[in-house]
Amino acid sequence: MNVAAFAAVIAVATASPTPSPTPSALPVIGTVRVATGSLESIHQLPVPASVLDQQAIMSLPAVTGDQMLGYLPGFDRDRSNSMFTNYGQLRVSFAGLGNDRGLVIVDGIPAQDGFGGQVDWAQFPAADLVRAELLRGPGSALYGGGAIGGVLSLQTFGPTSALSGPAQGTLSFSGGTHAFTQNYIQTTAPLGGKLSGSFSAFSQQLQYDDLAPGYQTAHDNEAQSQSNMASLRLRYAADSQTVFEYGYLGAWDYQQEGRPNYDFWRDMLQNALRIAHTTKQSTLTASYYVRDGFVTNRADQYPSAPGTLLYTQYVPTHESGMLVNWIVGDEHSTFAVLGNAKFVGGVSDQYNGAGIFTVSGSGVQDSSGLAVQETLRGDRYELVGGVRADAIDLVDAATQKGAVVTTIAPRVDRALSPRAAVRYDLTKKLAFRASAGGDFRAPYLNELVRGYQIGAVSYLPNSSLVPERSSSLVAGLDWNNANSELSADFTHAYVNDAIDFRTISATVQMRSNFSHTQTDGSTVVYVRRLGSCSRLTLWGTQQYSRILVGTAGEVGKQLPYVPKAEASAEYDAPIGAVQAGASVNYSGMTWADDLNQQPLGSAVTAGVHVIVPLQAGARLTLNADNVTDARYLSSIDRYAPPQVISLALSAPIGAAQAPVCSK
Repeated sequence: MNVAAFAAVIAVATASPTPSPTPSALPVIGTVRVATGSLESIHQLPVPASVLDQQAIMSLPAVTGDQMLGYLPGFDRDRSNSMFTNYGQLRVSFAGLGNDRGLVIVDGIPAQDGFGGQVDWAQFPAADLVRAELLRGPGSALYGGGAIGGVLSLQTFGPTSALSGPAQGTLSFSGGTHAFTQNYIQTTAPLGGKLSGSFSAFSQQLQYDDLAPGYQTAHDNEAQSQSNMASLRLRYAADSQTVFEYGYLGAWDYQQEGRPNYDFWRDMLQNALRIAHTTKQSTLTASYYVRDGFVTNRADQYPSAPGTLLYTQYVPTHESGMLVNWIVGDEHSTFAVLGNAKFVGGVSDQYNGAGIFTVSGSGVQDSSGLAVQETLRGDRYELVGGVRADAIDLVDAATQKGAVVTTIAPRVDRALSPRAAVRYDLTKKLAFRASAGGDFRAPYLNELVRGYQIGAVSYLPNSSLVPERSSSLVAGLDWNNANSELSADFTHAYVNDAIDFRTISATVQMRSNFSHTQTDGSTVVYVRRLGSCSRLTLWGTQQYSRILVGTAGEVGKQLPYVPKAEASAEYDAPIGAVQAGASVNYSGMTWADDLNQQPLGSAVTAGVHVIVPLQAGARLTLNADNVTDARYLSSIDRYAPPQVISLALSAPIGAAQAPVCSK
């Protein structure tokens, strides 16, 4: 930690006290917008949804965005370990449907890399997240391709809507075991006239021995990870109804995986413009974004010559898109129209250890879609019906090996995705809900043209892949009173032509269409408010996700990276002036391959988060993650992070920080 900076924060912390604003007590039943496009109570929705509000986020012992989301019911803990995992494996699964069958949007913009499908979690550190909402179930009828298992919507720190008043924000420095550091600044303020703005900057690092047994050598050292993020957003309120917003987002991360020539660098830059016009009965928003990424990926000659360079891949990508949403209605009826268009282009060039070109894959893909949805509400019911039409155009794609170029024929895939859902109040406290939908996912360009290697295993692309199609049924009950909510939901989903890696031999896996997969799962969530600032959350998920039709060795096998079961217990409460949170998480048996011959095992982890208020609104925060120091695999060749204990000192910028909760 920078000593001068630490001293400056101490000086602020010991200054005279400043009054803090008082937020409302911890809610039990949350509201979400992601499920239907309109802001609604989770209890009143016809589809299941989950939420992490800002108070929950502040009370959880997570240091990365993907780790934070592991506390969200329905977000599969597929062992994503963004600080120490090959970038191409950072994918999401919702409701047990499998990797790449969930859509992620952040501040209204698609977050998955359009070329490869992975999520660059360095863009979205836990410290910058203010809200997470998850639709658990079919979402393509409203959001398009990739939403087979659900849709995750994240909100990040942004500009204040106030046009006058002081700046608000936080400056934080932390350090801990395993060379852990995490430093960030967040500030938002009126800038004069009708303009306001926000700025965030974040830096984090960690190191530990991450290579798993079977992948360790005498050349190993501690793996190191660094990630950085910067965000600038400007908000212009033209009048009481119309707002313009510009956003810049940059992320830079580096992972050295514990052996020479086994690492990657990644840069991402995004610019976005959003316009929103709101009246008493309607909201019209239009967004445009441009995103560029560049990855340098290196692999060594393990196991024959560990530490000796095998290849270097350069993966530049470009993506741009436009989204238009129009929602009009009242408390009885809401009509929504959502449309979007996206352009994606990317290249993966590979050079051998001597710097000689060996293989390449490239492509250009366009996609567009239009959704319409009607929601009707009565005294005891809510009905949702909608449909979306999508077209995915593979404009140009090719692979090259040496001097031989193979062109992939252009094609257009079309999909029609319907959804129908109903909620009916059996009593004033008990509601029944059911929904059905048809969804799809087109293969990413990465799956068509790019291969890579982990250890001795080669992972190959497949230019013959066709889109996935799915059908889902979801039903459940939701009970609540003033202090508690209990829900139970059941999922039954088929995926035709499911895309995943198929084992060809002991050293070769290839992306392939499996004929049929099926997921039957259940999720139970219980939330109880024990006091105005105390909340207990318990949830568990059981998932039977398997291959129904495939080769003899595949049939009946569990889907890769989908745990059989998950469970979590979280409790946050004040202890005098201190706010404390504790959690225990269970991730069930998971496999890394289609034949279930690469077990990742099960894992139990626990964490503690304690916030101590200081003078002038400053805080001292103790964070203990994986306090039992459980050693478990996040991928077939990597250990997840060990026990990490850190201490952070933060001070307000301008107005004092609000407490997590006030009685």
